[in-house]
Amino acid sequence: MSEYEIDEIDEIDEIDELDDSWITEIEKEEEDYNSFYKEENETIKLVCIYINNKNKIYYVKKESIILENKILDKTKLIFLLKNNKIHNEKKHKLISILQYNIDLAPEDLGSYLKSQDDFNFLTVKSSLNEIKWDDTITLFKDLNSLHIIYYEDKKKSSKNTKKIYIRKLNRKSRKKLT
Repeated sequence: MSEYEIDEIDEIDEIDELDDSWITEIEKEEEDYNSFYKEENETIKLVCIYINNKNKIYYVKKESIILENKILDKTKLIFLLKNNKIHNEKKHKLISILQYNIDLAPEDLGSYLKSQDDFNFLTVKSSLNEIKWDDTITLFKDLNSLHIIYYEDKKKSSKNTKKIYIRKLNRKSRKKLT
């Protein structure tokens, strides 16, 4: 073996022995900040609010909904709306659909804590289309929700059916003989 080859082997051994403890140290420090990075939303909270004829909230229903690729598709939304339309054997009308999605960037967290009025995470959905949730800081993922507000329907369904009598009409007229 030449002297050059021996030096090369020594360099390879030195590379294998490089101190990588600083990497694990940084990873340990980084663990404290993992909850401040954005992540994809897999689930949201569905909140159905029922309002009676006197404009008082009389029931709030909460459940967890699984999203597919951060999206609540149109068919699933319509299914949820129809399923939750009846409560206590009373029909309700849909008033509003509200999406609460905290899509705050980690860099903006400081300014959000100083002035929360500058940020608005609540959006009113005016059409029945798919609803997409943006990535959220891990710390705030539990706050993402869909609020559906129902109002008690004033129409009372009558359980009696109206009877209709079908009579045969005489369309022929008789001539009076005198």
